Amino acid sequence: MISFTYPPAPADWETNFVSRETVSSHMPYKEFAGKLEISPNDKHQYRLIRLPNNIVAVCVQDSDAKQAAAALSVNIGCTADPPELP
Repeated sequence: MISFTYPPAPADWETNFVSRETVSSHMPYKEFAGKLEISPNDKHQYRLIRLPNNIVAVCVQDSDAKQAAAALSVNIGCTADPPELP
């Protein structure tokens, strides 16, 4: 088994998170067990999870959807490149 060391999550990302693991690959993650604020008119189901590398993801389930989708927001760009890169 490969083991990685990640920086610890901020203290506020520990409160109300429960340790879980995926069924097939036994990958650990933490799921938020607290109450998420959503509109009473919103019929989607939401889960907030934190992966071992501290990436946080919001999983949204729409039972009426005909296909799956994913989105990623990366808050870094070319100005974060090392100076030796052109």
